[in-house]
Amino acid sequence: MTTREIIDVQLESFFGSKFPQKIQRLVDEELNQGRWLDGYDLAVCLGGAVMEEDDARKLLNIVLTQYPSLKIGEQALRMAIEARFPGNYGEPTSWIVDDSGAFALTDGLRVGRFEGTSIVWESPRISYDGISFDSLSEGKLRGRAWFLGSHEAPDLPFIIDFKTGEMLEGRVA
Repeated sequence: MTTREIIDVQLESFFGSKFPQKIQRLVDEELNQGRWLDGYDLAVCLGGAVMEEDDARKLLNIVLTQYPSLKIGEQALRMAIEARFPGNYGEPTSWIVDDSGAFALTDGLRVGRFEGTSIVWESPRISYDGISFDSLSEGKLRGRAWFLGSHEAPDLPFIIDFKTGEMLEGRVA
């Protein structure tokens, strides 16, 4: 498993809806590569059934015991988000993870870069109605923002320097 995958699956467990499927897929990939850890039998014994949430959390904890430095404290992250993104009610609408494990979250109005539970930078408001991330590569975060009630295709593309938070293309709403 890569750092990016481990961070991403944790964020999925905090904020997403497909956590059991995602952790099961990652462990299945590990098993296909011949890597076995005590407890991986949770993923093997399902016989094609979807993993239950409790077993998925146990499996994530097994993975995190191998990578303790990558563990994100959910409560600390939620507190950091609520302190900096007060309008989001603690629920980022989406995230994207860099190969280093740093990640960006959006509350639909702004973007913030995090390393673990620490915020590195936050953007000014760049949308009124939602933000969608497209890619994060070569130090550039690309995405699109909806503008004032437009629920069709996002119509304001943007590029943010992932290291500094500087808006390279796009505009502040």
